[in-house]
Amino acid sequence: MGVSKLDILYRRLLLTKLFIRGWGRPEDLKRLFEFRKMIGNRERCQNLVSSDYPVHIDKIEEQSDCKILDGHFVSPMAHYVPDIMPIESVIARFQFIVPKEWNSK
Repeated sequence: MGVSKLDILYRRLLLTKLFIRGWGRPEDLKRLFEFRKMIGNRERCQNLVSSDYPVHIDKIEEQSDCKILDGHFVSPMAHYVPDIMPIESVIARFQFIVPKEWNSK
């Protein structure tokens, strides 16, 4: 897979003093680019997270026309590139809204 001009520009920008002084460590950037290579392969990427990956439902709220589920899961990125994300981002939170009646089959 070839390197795009955008990738080259992105690397140049991120390895400048701007990245080093304010955005993080160059080692982390290198780890992110290695991870990008891994997820860039569609076949390999599909197998990174198992179909039974734990997702937790914390709350279910019944509305007149829908259900609202609040939940969380540990970001898979925390397993593949540990210590790269802020601690607040390791637990991914979501809200899932499910209509009680679907308009189509």
